[in-house]
Amino acid sequence: MKTSQEMRKRKPNEIDGEFRWSFARRQFIPDWSNPDQTYLKRWRFDTPLGSVFLHQILLPDGDPDPHSHPFSRSVSLLLKGGYIEHRGIDGAEVRTLRAGKLNRISGTDVHRIVELTNGDPVWTLFWAGKPHGRGWGFYVDGTYVDHKVYLAGR
Repeated sequence: MKTSQEMRKRKPNEIDGEFRWSFARRQFIPDWSNPDQTYLKRWRFDTPLGSVFLHQILLPDGDPDPHSHPFSRSVSLLLKGGYIEHRGIDGAEVRTLRAGKLNRISGTDVHRIVELTNGDPVWTLFWAGKPHGRGWGFYVDGTYVDHKVYLAGR
């Protein structure tokens, strides 16, 4: 059994090295094609059981290439609004999701949000499982490119 001192020690977050417990860290992520616009507002809650994100999606994915997520599995519950998503490296699977629906995303899924229903913001509650070790990235002409390399090349 762990001592109280051991339990109080902060453990690195497996995803990005930040501390495991956090409460509502806020991030505003700019649109890649127009950095003056906010693409996504994110509030992040980290616990030893995983991370939960409250997302307000303001714009569809501006990147022309689909992306993966760094988690072995994740689930997004759409709280308000909806979107059209293309799945797969070639975007062949088209899915329409709306409030009340779950969007399950495995560690091997590739997707891109192409349209917000009526252009309205979308609110989601996103649960992230353990990282799968590859990080997240984009698929350019079917080839995986780490997000840092991809974003640096814009």
